[in-house]
Amino acid sequence: RGRVTGKAMKWLLRKKWGLEFPEKGRDLYDIITISPELAANGGKFRYVNRSEKKEFVVSIPPGIRSGQKIRLRGLGQEGRDGGPRGDLYLKVRVRGRLFQKLMNFIRHKFSLLFTSSL
Repeated sequence: RGRVTGKAMKWLLRKKWGLEFPEKGRDLYDIITISPELAANGGKFRYVNRSEKKEFVVSIPPGIRSGQKIRLRGLGQEGRDGGPRGDLYLKVRVRGRLFQKLMNFIRHKFSLLFTSSL
């Protein structure tokens, strides 16, 4: 109830007297898919923020599981009127072992195809 009253007061002060209040930017959410090895051992993961066209290297902690989130403080949307940026939350999805085996099989077949054609 207090949040609604506070928002109403800010709106009224903004409309009536043109006062501006710094507001934190919105939090952003995305999903990353990592290999089982990276999930088990931890390490670095290259993440590309498509909306802002920026690239980050994210540290993956060892033992992370599917569904867990990694918070990147200050990498969300910009704040209003000098307010701080929001946060970026990356939800982790760990690729299944079957998918990994399939990718290894495809890589192996392609490597055989290219080496035999030379």
